Amino acid sequence: MKQLTLLCLLATSAIAQDGEYQVRWTSIMLANNRQAMGIPFFIGGRHSMAVDKPETVQHYRSQVFICLAQKNYEEATSWMEKMASSYPKEHGFIGENYLSRLHDYPRALRHLQAYDALTANFDDMIGNNPVSYLLGLTYRSLGDHPKAIYHFSVGIDSLATKHGAEWVNYRHFVSRAISYIATSQAEKSLIDLDKAAKNYSRSALVAYHKGRAFQQLNRLTEARTAFQDASFFYKALRAERTGDYQEDNDNPIYEEEIDEALSQLKQSKL
Repeated sequence: MKQLTLLCLLATSAIAQDGEYQVRWTSIMLANNRQAMGIPFFIGGRHSMAVDKPETVQHYRSQVFICLAQKNYEEATSWMEKMASSYPKEHGFIGENYLSRLHDYPRALRHLQAYDALTANFDDMIGNNPVSYLLGLTYRSLGDHPKAIYHFSVGIDSLATKHGAEWVNYRHFVSRAISYIATSQAEKSLIDLDKAAKNYSRSALVAYHKGRAFQQLNRLTEARTAFQDASFFYKALRAERTGDYQEDNDNPIYEEEIDEALSQLKQSKL
């Protein structure tokens, strides 16, 4: 009987230790998950390991990621250009990186156009966005707002016609609205921004550009209200998130811009 009791105690102790181990392990994992992501081993490991691999699409992509992570942009460009020659379907991936990571808009345009031409009658996706949207961003970055509006419209109107405006990413409406403001078409901009607000009603981004559109139309009282809304939403979102949070990295706004817009309106007669 004593032996049985001893065995039970040992088993209980083992279970308790195992439970304690699981708690410690879970705590470690949670702590790691809260840290900023580093470069994964298969990307950040010794460069020579990747070079020994056969030249597949995955190999080219890993080399691009390594170079971008190390800020070796010239080598990243070299790998992307070689990848385009061997794998034409990667024009989209390459164009997006030139656009969003390297800000090399002429090269971005060349690769995005090449990708779009692969299926001329279909608006292919690149990541979470159709190629037409990325072309719009590229033309806008090059200062060609009419062409930007055209390409934004290809993506927006196609999806809105098929499924309804509520299925369009609100950021796409904002991007087209910015180009409408740049071409002094504030009324059209407000239509887009109203649609964007229906899809996300707490957007500081939408409210800020509404203020800009109202300013262009000399509707200053409405502009002030819109900028005040932008300030409120910006502060609310900042309280919910840590770091330099942006609703849209392609259309960043900053609290200083909102404050400056409100300051200018205070100096004007409303």
